[in-house]
Amino acid sequence: MVSIQQEKITITIPTKVKEEVAKLKDDLKVSMNSIYQTAIQEYVKQKNREKLRAEALQMVDEYKNNPEMIELSNFEEDIVEY
Repeated sequence: MVSIQQEKITITIPTKVKEEVAKLKDDLKVSMNSIYQTAIQEYVKQKNREKLRAEALQMVDEYKNNPEMIELSNFEEDIVEY
């Protein structure tokens, strides 16, 4: 079995949020730790997707506004059909 390294951390959250997580824990029959881990993992995934999307949009803008990129993307004009 592969062991995943883990580190214990301490966080402070509003009491209302903790109560909601505790209720969710009971409803789902999972640990609060599991809920916190999943929430943090999903948050990190979302932020990485947002970052990737922003970088992709920046690349699109670069392709649309950079004359060298426009020239490179217009290669179809150079295709000769035989």
